[in-house]
Amino acid sequence: MGQGSSYDQLHRNIVIRADIYGGAKSPPRILAAGLGFEGITGIPGLLSENQIALAEAAGAGVVRELVGLDPAAPLRNNTSGVLPAGVQIGGFSNSTATQTFMDAMPIEFSHPLLPSTVLPENFRIHLNTGEVVTPLYVAQNPNLDFNERQTVVAFGYFANRLPTGEPGAVHPVRFEVVNGGGTPVQLITPKGLVDGTGLSQTSNNPYNPFNGPTLVGAKLSRLSLAGDYAPPAFLNSVANHGVEYYGTSEKLYRLRLFTSGGFSPDGVSGFLPQEFERFFQLTATGRGGNTITIGEAGTSVKVQGGTLKVKGIADLGNGLSTDPDYTYSEDHDNQFDVIVKASSPKAIRALNAVVLPDPRLGTHSPIYNPGGPGTAPLPDYRYTQPSPGQTLAVEFALKDPATVSWADQSLASYDSADDLAVAFRLRDPITGEWRLTSSSSQANSWVSSGDWQLVDVPFAANANDSYTADVVELRNSSRNDTVYSADPRQIRRLERAGYDNQGTAFTGYNKPLRGLDPVWQLLSPNGQHAITASSEERRHWLAQGWRNDGIAFYSVAFPNATTTIGWEA
Repeated sequence: MGQGSSYDQLHRNIVIRADIYGGAKSPPRILAAGLGFEGITGIPGLLSENQIALAEAAGAGVVRELVGLDPAAPLRNNTSGVLPAGVQIGGFSNSTATQTFMDAMPIEFSHPLLPSTVLPENFRIHLNTGEVVTPLYVAQNPNLDFNERQTVVAFGYFANRLPTGEPGAVHPVRFEVVNGGGTPVQLITPKGLVDGTGLSQTSNNPYNPFNGPTLVGAKLSRLSLAGDYAPPAFLNSVANHGVEYYGTSEKLYRLRLFTSGGFSPDGVSGFLPQEFERFFQLTATGRGGNTITIGEAGTSVKVQGGTLKVKGIADLGNGLSTDPDYTYSEDHDNQFDVIVKASSPKAIRALNAVVLPDPRLGTHSPIYNPGGPGTAPLPDYRYTQPSPGQTLAVEFALKDPATVSWADQSLASYDSADDLAVAFRLRDPITGEWRLTSSSSQANSWVSSGDWQLVDVPFAANANDSYTADVVELRNSSRNDTVYSADPRQIRRLERAGYDNQGTAFTGYNKPLRGLDPVWQLLSPNGQHAITASSEERRHWLAQGWRNDGIAFYSVAFPNATTTIGWEA
């Protein structure tokens, strides 16, 4: 069946351990809604570095020194300009864009949005001219990891490049969420979905001096890999989380920086994992109660309660290092992670703030959004401006990680595809057998046969990183029993007991890494196995005389999943 189009993959209602900014109990709000850049999305003919002059002519930043190298650098490393097909490839539309030279505007929310409700008709952009514009395209790209989805990027025609107050200047002044077509924007909260209609935020003009992107969140939590992967259409955003880069130590923490636009040293190039000291500083409380500055990675710094060491930056490109460096391609989204090692829980609480030093001081690199000048700006063009200096307090989320997860529970909500990021759980009400699959097409086939009923969509599946393990399906048709396991010893034992190995059903985790939930195996009185990630359901079946048969694997449970209470054992 395949995995569906980029648009379909990006608009499935699957969110896994996505961050809330401002605290788990805070209501949803818009944190920032500034113009990104003008006129460089949908440049006709821009297919490779051979057409780089087209990007320059459109006013896109260019890194000329990367053109013509062997091996060739990815086009995204050469320029921030995008060809029209990039709109479809990026999941903004299911058809090729006919509009050219569009503007872009990123909008940052405190909570993740339900992907299917991210539709152009639900947003309005108010311009300084009095005009109100509906975007042509919107999507949660490049913020497309399942544990992101707090940012919407809109394409359309919103501005020119004149600074505010200059005669003829056109730019957004306010962004608002509306109910434009009967499917309103929904934001995901710990208590369920909340209608976002009516939310609004003022807008900034990045062509004003030193009015570039800023930090809108700096959230500290324990390092986790849960949900930190993208749908398969977006291969550039895999294997880039902090655990993949720096390991599973219990002493590692994630300081997730949330930005008002893409962060780049020149408007084109990305960050490298080892470039913390080029852009950032952290402040912390020292042992004497004084404020100290952490300005480089790899060095232990004494703080109140112990020591801190910045390991580096993560959630950037694919892999920790590449050879040569210029082929490293960052994902250019609005979130990246500073990974910090703390000698004790008390030490990590000594962190105070993140500092973006003012680039006018000359001590640190400036930061631009993707409309910036590149390394070879043309003299007759205006480009977006660098960020100002900024200090932002750290938001602590150590006891409560302040994350949410969601998956639609109706099979009809999913297009037909294989290897989805969720598992579908089904049961034969006659025989009592339970089955799992990550294929909506297979689940539909089973239901259509009349023998199976969908129970729920209980947990995530098919993460894209090196820590996953195959979850194997073993079936004994004579006993109407199916077992799912990531334990090689259990798999061999069941094969010897007469169970047929049906191969890999999906991937999960065989270790209790941070952010993951146990998926329990239960055994009924008549010898049939069932899988659940719900502690409530587990207690129910145990009270009915079922036995605990251990943990089958680990995943992320969806709290909005239904339970099987009321089913006959």
